[in-house]
Amino acid sequence: MKSLPLIPTLMVLFFVILMTSLGFWQIRRAAEKEQLLKLLADDNIVQITKMSQIKDLPRYANVKLKGHFIDAPQFLLDNQVNEGKQGYHAFTPFIVDELNLIIMVNRGWLVKNKFSDEQLGIESKQITLLGKLNTPPQVGIQLGEIELIKQRAIQIITYYEAEKVKNMVQERLCKSLDCVVSDKILLMDKDQKNGFKREWKPIIMQPSKHIAYAVQWFAMTLVLIVIFIYWLRKQN
Repeated sequence: MKSLPLIPTLMVLFFVILMTSLGFWQIRRAAEKEQLLKLLADDNIVQITKMSQIKDLPRYANVKLKGHFIDAPQFLLDNQVNEGKQGYHAFTPFIVDELNLIIMVNRGWLVKNKFSDEQLGIESKQITLLGKLNTPPQVGIQLGEIELIKQRAIQIITYYEAEKVKNMVQERLCKSLDCVVSDKILLMDKDQKNGFKREWKPIIMQPSKHIAYAVQWFAMTLVLIVIFIYWLRKQN
């Protein structure tokens, strides 16, 4: 029996490993989407009583916090489009009183061309806040960095650079309040007061599509192997 040709064999082996890996990756993505859909459909609300809960609870978990808003610094995430109109997402710090924990709250979308600072006004009294935990918003490709001005109460930002936002809030608020700032944010429930337009429905590819893509990758892998075996027999 002749030995296998080195270069064609290595090329086929490379693509077999690559396409098989992509197939299993799609299967993992399907499982993740299945779990995410379950979380979005879950109506259970967790009362936050310990700081570790914020860290340990999954994305889109429904939570209840007792505390109050702080009016500065607030952040307006620019270039947010809703129904064809330019606007902002407003992020306001909220302190969980018993834990001295600050979490940034996305209060929703507001239109840009009618914006005034007065719209961001909030009541400082203690309230019970409902919402969904989330990670800070990210973009695929970020061009440049944001510039924050320390003394400005309202910061307009083109990207939500989580570390910079967290550091500013920590520096501005936690020296006097002896608090910590969470790495997560809260998507404010649509029925809560002091908010703007809120539609927290992420666009999620259905798990069945991921499974379909996985089947395609595995099928292409099988076809490649069959073609390679056929080519070897022809060579022999």
